[in-house]
Amino acid sequence: MTDHEVFGTDEQRALLRRGRAMAELVAGDPRYSYYGRTVGLMTPEDGDLDRLSALIRVQGNASYAAVPTDDAAAIAGDLTARGFVPVRYDTWEGGADALEAARDVVARHELPDDLTLVTLDAATAPGTVASFAAMALGCGVLPLSGDVMRGAAGPAICVAAVDGAGAVMSCAASAAYAHPDHPTCGGQAWWGMLATDPARRGERLALILGAHAMLEMARRFELSRFMTGVARGNAPSEAVCRRMGLAVAGHEVVGAADPGALAGGRMTK
Repeated sequence: MTDHEVFGTDEQRALLRRGRAMAELVAGDPRYSYYGRTVGLMTPEDGDLDRLSALIRVQGNASYAAVPTDDAAAIAGDLTARGFVPVRYDTWEGGADALEAARDVVARHELPDDLTLVTLDAATAPGTVASFAAMALGCGVLPLSGDVMRGAAGPAICVAAVDGAGAVMSCAASAAYAHPDHPTCGGQAWWGMLATDPARRGERLALILGAHAMLEMARRFELSRFMTGVARGNAPSEAVCRRMGLAVAGHEVVGAADPGALAGGRMTK
């Protein structure tokens, strides 16, 4: 297996490597989701709990991308009964309204003069990617697999605000998520990984970068439907989603970790 560029703890790096390998195995199958961390199932209709449980055991973590809110608690309970540590996130989604909001953000706000917008690609220096990862991890956000962040594994945009010393101060990303042929989620892109160094918070950096990431996904890859998962009650993230034209979708991301592979029970913030 290729030694993919990954970051985080030993457990997190192992999880990302397994997720990347699984993504290669299921590529082209519309039942599955992948955006740079682990492979999941799009909906319960795409695979029962036995299939989801197998993905959790093999990778250490997996999720359903879209579970009706009324069914989420029962599925989380079943995952607990199987010995896993479940997580639930409200799904926020947006399309044309989100792109219009992103254009408004870019029109109204610029990065401070001491920061430069950088889009990661194959030529980005490893030191910049490492600085990106260190900043994100310091904020509790697990970076995607490196080849996804660099746009080498499929449609993806990963942007950073870099200071004069080459240190990453903020980041955001978007990546293809649902297979184009999925009957309900086809062509949907994941959007997120918004994080900012504590010393630079309050400057709208993540909002600005998030807008750029969204617009670039639409411009480069004609992906215009976006989703993200937010833990209910995470007021700052919910406020950013509203500002970006996203709205609660009426379904949830429901996933779980295998505590034997991921002791903390949570892949990322």
